[in-house]
Amino acid sequence: MFRKLAIPTIAIGLLLTPVQLMAGGPPRLCVPIDGVTAENAAQCAKLLAKSLGDEVDHVAVRQNEKQWYATFNFNREHVSLSDIEAALKGSPFSVPRDKLWLFGHVMLEIDPGKASLDKLVADLKGLKYVSVTESRRKDSLLFVTLAMPYPTYFGRRTADFAKTPISTESFGETFDDSPKVDRPAKVQELPSYAALRSVVEKHNASLKGLRWNCWGCRVLGSVAAEPQNSERKAADAR
Repeated sequence: MFRKLAIPTIAIGLLLTPVQLMAGGPPRLCVPIDGVTAENAAQCAKLLAKSLGDEVDHVAVRQNEKQWYATFNFNREHVSLSDIEAALKGSPFSVPRDKLWLFGHVMLEIDPGKASLDKLVADLKGLKYVSVTESRRKDSLLFVTLAMPYPTYFGRRTADFAKTPISTESFGETFDDSPKVDRPAKVQELPSYAALRSVVEKHNASLKGLRWNCWGCRVLGSVAAEPQNSERKAADAR
């Protein structure tokens, strides 16, 4: 099990209530959701809360700029992208994988096939704003934990989420094993899901999913942005 990181001395506070901020509480996950409107946002939040269970709370679905996001605290060992997608299955809601730009810590679930694990991990390390903190093989899968910058500020309360545009947010908070940055990253400078998948597939391996572990009082997850030209071409080719 991965060690929990120390509570930061500078509170990043994305979507956290005043009680949760710097209180050593559970991590909070932020994930973009498509198919949400002002009329069905409450339905989406209720569906997630019911499907993800008692170890998830403070579920909210809120809009920032033109994108809707699900946010919630979790008190279990991890939440995976497939957990969220399974909760939304059969509904009008979905996670836009090709628009995900990741921040904080995340674990990749990779089917390595016959890939050279050392070379695959080395290429992941080569991505900008990424450090690899651990990689391990379990059964048929390779689990690789990445550390990326955290957001500097999104708003201290859930109700403030729409007040600060995510497109203007900077990602420059680093802790312990996070990558050292010369300057904070903007959204489209962060590693995207598409970029991670491209690195994995370069080695004839397969990215099976993402997992967010319980790293203490942190804001983890992803934000949404349109793919850049090179990533769009790669997606169209698939």
